[in-house]
Amino acid sequence: MLELIPRTVYEGISFKSGEFPNFELLKSCFIEQGIFINNKGEVPLIKSVPEYISMIGNNISNGNIISIHEKELASEVEVFGRVAQIKSEYSLVFEGKGGVQVRYGVNLFQAIDFSGKWLISSMCWDDRADTSLIKLNV
Repeated sequence: MLELIPRTVYEGISFKSGEFPNFELLKSCFIEQGIFINNKGEVPLIKSVPEYISMIGNNISNGNIISIHEKELASEVEVFGRVAQIKSEYSLVFEGKGGVQVRYGVNLFQAIDFSGKWLISSMCWDDRADTSLIKLNV
């Protein structure tokens, strides 16, 4: 079940031009107080799930984001009782106003067993234009 979390998140955030992500699917993966931490810049960008969804939605509506396709390349799951960590190496094809970018990175998901269902408490990531952060040769 834990192995499905990254793929479900990627399915929720990926979308084609003229469409929107499946924000309800994305939201269903997180506890109510869950957070996203983008740590690829100089200062971490930390958002609650509603703030992250609003930010992405606004950027799609104003044309800054045209499409996103994120997919898992490899993953590792560690379980410690009722807490778990998932390391997911990914590739991302992002189309925005400035054109298409391909990025490779690592998402770390912290998950908890919440009433018998594994949910994400936090998701943090870093990515690059090259494959220096991932083990897999693409």
